[in-house]
Amino acid sequence: MKHIVSVAQIEALLLIWSSPEERWGLRQIAARIYTSDTETAKALGGLCAEGLLVCVDGVFSLNRSAENVEMIRKLQEVYARYLIPVTDVIHGKSRSAPSTAGAFRHRKD
Repeated sequence: MKHIVSVAQIEALLLIWSSPEERWGLRQIAARIYTSDTETAKALGGLCAEGLLVCVDGVFSLNRSAENVEMIRKLQEVYARYLIPVTDVIHGKSRSAPSTAGAFRHRKD
């Protein structure tokens, strides 16, 4: 199972997902997700360590395994639909896990 531990990781991953043909460098990503270079480097490092991104010559791209593609697609859907509950969970602000846990179930509407 892949782990995402920050909003910066979600934002960076979904940014690269949205335009995979771009040559995404650290500063370009940081500017687009409104975080410092340091925070962005930490987020990208975690995504690479988890196998979600690869970095070659300072350019970040998706690791397009079938598992990753499906997970990112679901993440995009959930994040778009449940932005506040997702960020609350990530920031540890959720007071009751059961109430926000339902936001992470994949639903067919």
